[in-house]
Amino acid sequence: MDRLTLAAYTRFGARGLKGIEMYYIVKELWENGRLERVIAVSKKDCRFEFDLDLVETLPGQSRLISALGQIKKKVWKAFPSAWLSELIFDSYAARRLPERGGNLVLTPGLIRTAQKAKTLGYTTFLYGATPDPRYLAEQVRTEQKSFGLRAAGEDVNRARQMARFAAHVAISDYIIAVSEFAKETYVQYGFPAERIFVAPLGVDLQRFRTTPVPIQDPCFTYLLMAHVSGTTGILKGLPYLLQAWSELNLKNSKLQVCGEMGPEAKKLISDYAGRLNNVEFTGYVSNPEEYYRQSAVFVLPSLAEGLPRVVLEAMACGRPVITTPILKPVLRDGVDGVYIPMRDVQALKQKMLYFYNHREEVARMGANASERARLFTWERFSQDIFQILSYEWRVKKSVPSVQLDAAANQ
Repeated sequence: MDRLTLAAYTRFGARGLKGIEMYYIVKELWENGRLERVIAVSKKDCRFEFDLDLVETLPGQSRLISALGQIKKKVWKAFPSAWLSELIFDSYAARRLPERGGNLVLTPGLIRTAQKAKTLGYTTFLYGATPDPRYLAEQVRTEQKSFGLRAAGEDVNRARQMARFAAHVAISDYIIAVSEFAKETYVQYGFPAERIFVAPLGVDLQRFRTTPVPIQDPCFTYLLMAHVSGTTGILKGLPYLLQAWSELNLKNSKLQVCGEMGPEAKKLISDYAGRLNNVEFTGYVSNPEEYYRQSAVFVLPSLAEGLPRVVLEAMACGRPVITTPILKPVLRDGVDGVYIPMRDVQALKQKMLYFYNHREEVARMGANASERARLFTWERFSQDIFQILSYEWRVKKSVPSVQLDAAANQ
């Protein structure tokens, strides 16, 4: 098996999802002595046991990236901080690639690094944590047209990032997707199915523990945990949830929305001024497990996801989920939660009302969801990645999703 280099535009090993994912991508290879190098933005916040001498970072680590973010936040809202930061890191990673080749896993948009890798004889794997960028762009345009969401600066920045992502897809040898849904979108836009592998994400079962569903509480709580901001935030399905909630008008109930709300989300919320009773927008929360525990049902009517960690977290906490088919086959319909068609407000209302009127089903599906979540560990994710990167295993054309499909039928 060739040695692995990882180039990741992230804070390696930090608490945020991508930092955790990148650690578990290399964990199995590191433990087996097959890791060559990690190139990342920063390593100072790594929360795992690891040989950090193997990790190269930007000079000054994340200070430059953070400074560019502050310009966007405090000086110029349309400043292309994410795009510019990615360009800077891409240039650095390309220069720091080991010259002897091997396997290279990259996060999306690192085009210069991928091109340099080709000249050095690497086999490249794009880590596709989201669906194909062209699918994302199409869905964004649909939402903008439907809800009158136009922001020139944001649109330009979004287009730049999507274009880099699409160009990266085109020059990749393989793609590692995190769900069958994401894989299908890459195939839809022309990437060969036999060169896409699926490795479902994991969930921290120590942090997100099962607790009794508070179905007897005076207030029945629905929860959405999502950042409705950035490049694809408007695809979380917020307008459909707000419409459903405003029309249901349920007594002794609450909708809690946790996460950052960008300009487009704030515009959507303002459209419902005076029509949203018992809705709490908390903003970013550092303790999501507490909000899962306070809720009865988790709702994510999303239009595009890789494999949303929030669903696995909610399931691990013992909460049934209302979501769209993007989660197939992770969520078993009628067992761990329920599926609704995308953009179908009536179906969303029906399922929310069903759980409101059938509290025993909340408890039953919540218990099933907790058991189901135990299949999705970070250790399993790491082992799947190890298999994918094994040349002998790739030749057999066997993919980790086969195991998942089998589990889905149990």
